[in-house]
Amino acid sequence: MAQGSFQMGIRFNPEYTAIFNKNDREAGAELDFKSHFTYLSFGVGGLYNFNKNVGIGVDVLFSREGQGFSGNFNGSALNEAAYSSVVGKQLSLNDTAISGSYVALAELNYIKIPVMLSLTTDNTRPVFFSALVGPQLNILYDVAQEVNEEDMDYPNTDFTPKSLYHKAVISGVAAVGAGYNLGSHLVISTRLRFDYGFTDAEKKDLMVSYAEAPAVRFYSTTRKAAHPASAGLLISIDYKF
Repeated sequence: MAQGSFQMGIRFNPEYTAIFNKNDREAGAELDFKSHFTYLSFGVGGLYNFNKNVGIGVDVLFSREGQGFSGNFNGSALNEAAYSSVVGKQLSLNDTAISGSYVALAELNYIKIPVMLSLTTDNTRPVFFSALVGPQLNILYDVAQEVNEEDMDYPNTDFTPKSLYHKAVISGVAAVGAGYNLGSHLVISTRLRFDYGFTDAEKKDLMVSYAEAPAVRFYSTTRKAAHPASAGLLISIDYKF
């Protein structure tokens, strides 16, 4: 690969995701914090190689991710700082009893734009090793909140599931793995990829109105920050110019 070369291609990333929150993690039987494999992240990307060891990469990825929960409402007052209170509000507004066992999912659909420093061993060899690290912008595209495998909105209110979350999150990303030159113009890379949101995904100061009543805070003042994160196997197929 000559100095000053450019490559671009497609990205596939089956990923394991979570939304880390201290209140949810400590909620107990009312809300069991449960990470899970979710969907396939995919998109496109480009990499400019200054030389055979250093480059700059930019990707644009669609990522459907989030956090799964299970729990049991036993008739006690809900923990207002945990996500179980969100489930309780959804059930109540949809005329469903807040009782017994349930499963829930907070699904965030992001467009992720990482800008990464690329460091490699000699990338002109048939096989080379690489590491990428840098900041990432997560732009919120859509939100779905499920209870018992059914999407639930907030009827008779002035907000939607998407209203509860910030439009963007600042994250960090790192990936390590290997690349394979399959010819003069084709390279395939496989890397373990990790990203973590440093800023809060939830709009904690959001004021909402139920049935045209005066606006109140949606989230408890004691709820901690929610940090989206994912780990996956990033597969890149690039054409080298």
